[in-house]
Amino acid sequence: MHTLADENGTADFVKQIHLLETIRGIGFLSAASLMGEIRDFSAFRSPRQLFAYFGLDPAVKESGKFKGTKISMSKRGSNIARRVLHIAAVNNIGKAKNGSVKNPVLHDYYSSKCQSKPKLVALGAVMHKICNYVFAVLRDEKPFTIITPEEHQADYMQSRLKKTA
Repeated sequence: MHTLADENGTADFVKQIHLLETIRGIGFLSAASLMGEIRDFSAFRSPRQLFAYFGLDPAVKESGKFKGTKISMSKRGSNIARRVLHIAAVNNIGKAKNGSVKNPVLHDYYSSKCQSKPKLVALGAVMHKICNYVFAVLRDEKPFTIITPEEHQADYMQSRLKKTA
């Protein structure tokens, strides 16, 4: 697979695989598996469409007047993509051998979710966040960099000020 990717390095599909590799916890095989499941990224206009395609969207149980209270992941999408996102999520919230956190932003996010939710629900939220990263990297065609929510908000406010000026 590496040889095939190297021979077709100028193809958009291969470029997208290399972009996904910049996300922590997603290696070459994981990126190739995700792109194999996504196929044509231009079919997705919003992250929610990608969530639904992967089966990360909520499944609400309702019938007539009955409104169910138990909401779970729909799992109607690609189980391969969910596995890749699960492994990436576990990798991101873990700690390195030296004791440092691999991805401090996602680790803090996971810890805050664990305050009020069960651990697997919090892990599902991290998978959702990584799916957001996948969508943003493929949409913007830029490598992934870890930035704090505060830095992201400051960048967003600067871009809004430039648009209004």
